[in-house]
Amino acid sequence: MSRVGKAIPDLLDRVVYVAAYCCVDLPNMAAYLETPENSESLFPQLTAAMVADPAVLGVSRLNWRSADPAVFQGVKAALAGDFSDEGVNRLLNMLEPDETAGIPMAEARGQAETWGRIPRTYVRFTLDRLVPPALQDRFINEADRLTPDNLTDVRSVAAPHFGPFDRPELVDIFAELASR
Repeated sequence: MSRVGKAIPDLLDRVVYVAAYCCVDLPNMAAYLETPENSESLFPQLTAAMVADPAVLGVSRLNWRSADPAVFQGVKAALAGDFSDEGVNRLLNMLEPDETAGIPMAEARGQAETWGRIPRTYVRFTLDRLVPPALQDRFINEADRLTPDNLTDVRSVAAPHFGPFDRPELVDIFAELASR
């Protein structure tokens, strides 16, 4: 989102982060993985689903449908903590196995003169164990420090990382933002 806002700020009315990385002080997603605010992340549990070397493939390939019950439990804990097993299986049916390996290393900082002019909303997932609330708060605080005249509109939803399934909170937030 920050990279898009930096590239085309005049084409955006608002950027909305939903339990997402909002890099400001550090250059990219990978740098934030090493921060104290990320220490409680269950991201390492997802690496058990990794099936190939990203340096060779150019993608991070995950076998979301592994027969290993530990992989299933790790994915459930990291992404969908309060889902039933049926709900986790529904989630797994929607996930792609490949993600571009370069995304976590790409420069993604928002800049005050471009991205920082755009109104922004950050939807915090308070039960998120992939992007912990402490890290989400760090993103919000860094953004607000960079653009004190354009503070982040913060909303909180009691949900895990993929938690809005069957819950109206996100729909209500987006509907309210769209009506502005």
